[in-house]
Amino acid sequence: MNTAERLIEVMNILRQQQSSSVSELASRLNVTMETIRRDIRHLEKNGNVVKMHGSVRLPDALLEPSYKKRINMHAQVKQQIGRQAAGLVQDGMTVFIDCGSTSFWLARALHQPKGLQIVTNSLDITSEVLGRNDWRCVFVGGQMDTDYRAALDQEAISQARRFAPDLLFLSISALDAQRGCLDLNLQEADFKRSLLKLARKTVILADSSKFNKAGAVHMADFADIDLLVSDQAPEGELAVALETAGVEVLIAE
Repeated sequence: MNTAERLIEVMNILRQQQSSSVSELASRLNVTMETIRRDIRHLEKNGNVVKMHGSVRLPDALLEPSYKKRINMHAQVKQQIGRQAAGLVQDGMTVFIDCGSTSFWLARALHQPKGLQIVTNSLDITSEVLGRNDWRCVFVGGQMDTDYRAALDQEAISQARRFAPDLLFLSISALDAQRGCLDLNLQEADFKRSLLKLARKTVILADSSKFNKAGAVHMADFADIDLLVSDQAPEGELAVALETAGVEVLIAE
């Protein structure tokens, strides 16, 4: 396990437990205490963890609620965004839908197009669209993340990169004028980033609560995306940054 993989695993453990002792992390990752301390210093420098005496925890800003709770947070707005985004999908397309909570509402809103191929790394989205109309559904699998109910590891990336979708739909944790598209989970961000160059059009689904919100992991620059679907138009520096990058903004009605 190299350093990058170890940092991802440390963050995954903390996301599941919220905190851990240094000795527990060293034992679980089968490395020395000094190696883990060095990893913690790196994560602390980037604001991803808070170091305490003999232990480490996630900062309050990164304590993201569970997936089921995220689906139901701002649910009405996410449903509006999902319905608006569904209008982008045309007959015969190959569409990749990620495991985000707003993406779930997109999958639920998709009904009309014919002959779709839906590719996803999400168990919930797979269950939502499986057997619908004359569609084909492809689940890209690997080691499952129990919170996200999705495959995010290297095997999932390898399978996902075999497809060239017409539309790539990605939910996101935050949009920042200076830093672009941000997530809270290292592995989730790595998975999404690996798909950016594959699709004809990359679409970000984000309600306005994500504007200028805290996010720990850089997923993409605005230049990497084509379209933002949201419930409100961004304002100020964020609006300027999106326009400068050529990102079209579609407002859900």
